[in-house]
Amino acid sequence: MPGLLMSMQNRLPGAFARLLSAWGRCPGAVQGGGRRRVCSRGRVPVCRAPAPWVLARGFRSWATAAPLAMAAKVDLTTSTDWKEAKSFLKGLNNKQRREHYFTRDFIKLKQIPTWKEMAKSIRVRQPEETVFPKNNSLNEKISLFRGDITKLEVDAIVNAANSSLLGGGGVDGCIHRAAGPLLKEECRSLNGCEIGKAKISCGYRLPAKFVIHTVGPIAQGDPSPAQQTDLSNCYKNSLKLAAENKLRTVAFPCISTGVFGYPNDAAAEIVLNTLHQWLEENKEKVDRLIICVFLEKDDEIYKEKMPRFFPVDPCEGPPPPPPLSLLEMGPPTPTKAGARRTPHASGKGRGRSGGEAPPHHPRLRHSGIKPCKSNLAAHRAFAGPTYLLPKVTHCNAEGQNLATQGL
Repeated sequence: MPGLLMSMQNRLPGAFARLLSAWGRCPGAVQGGGRRRVCSRGRVPVCRAPAPWVLARGFRSWATAAPLAMAAKVDLTTSTDWKEAKSFLKGLNNKQRREHYFTRDFIKLKQIPTWKEMAKSIRVRQPEETVFPKNNSLNEKISLFRGDITKLEVDAIVNAANSSLLGGGGVDGCIHRAAGPLLKEECRSLNGCEIGKAKISCGYRLPAKFVIHTVGPIAQGDPSPAQQTDLSNCYKNSLKLAAENKLRTVAFPCISTGVFGYPNDAAAEIVLNTLHQWLEENKEKVDRLIICVFLEKDDEIYKEKMPRFFPVDPCEGPPPPPPLSLLEMGPPTPTKAGARRTPHASGKGRGRSGGEAPPHHPRLRHSGIKPCKSNLAAHRAFAGPTYLLPKVTHCNAEGQNLATQGL
């Protein structure tokens, strides 16, 4: 009996293991009351009887040992129990969850600029007439991002689903494939979804922790007022679920603009109007709302319309000129009167001995071409800075290719 108890001690953690250890060392039965007793085989003292709280702690440790051991073995690629997998992921931090992502090139939130930052970088032209007044605090709460929504590491992504919630084409199919079969198993338990409503599930192998499923309206041609309301409700109900579950970063795809046929321009107007109104009342509940587009057409539409709904500070000065080609830049400034820098066979220009360092070419500042630093120190006293210009191939009058390596 003591040997059996000692072997069980190695398998059970906590106070229960210590209890079995005490029993295993005793040559006789443990007596109650905490008093020392003498074994019938001689005058050998035995251990004190454990207090009731020790027994309670031991049984609690034993009861929790099995679930913890089971959770550590969950494989999201082969598991068929979505409840077990969901419970397992809930106990992981962000760093631990990354080991289970379907991709390694996921996109962190800090890699996505806010609309305020983006508008400044692309020098957005601010129209005079706007739908809402300028609010910089709201401009820091919303982003426009073009890319794969399944790679965003956010609290939740929204799925443009069909009414069955069991997967389909477009973004719906991409999300289900990336999350794995467990997402479909959980969606079976949600019993579908009505148009304009939203339901939430775990993200499983997605970088996003949760997936909010919503069903947009089907519109062929100009949408009716009811269809406009349904599309707006898709965003409102998704945001309501996000706020109820304390999800602070949410990414939206273009809902209903794919096979459902909703016009892209009309959808963008509703989306921006709905998000702005919701942020005005609930901006403290979220850190970022991301409009994630995939097509270039949608990206251009939102860049054109966002300044009307989320006005920004007007750009100062004209936009920078486009880069000039090498042939348009012309010859460089001479070092002295009548002196020119001659091209070297290696492609690195060398000035004449005793010449002064030539100033930067006036057009190089906007061309994106930087001076070569390889021989700068060696030639500074000799002929000034050395430039390595990109190779440009063109043809002469006879049709022969000529390569210009430097000026």
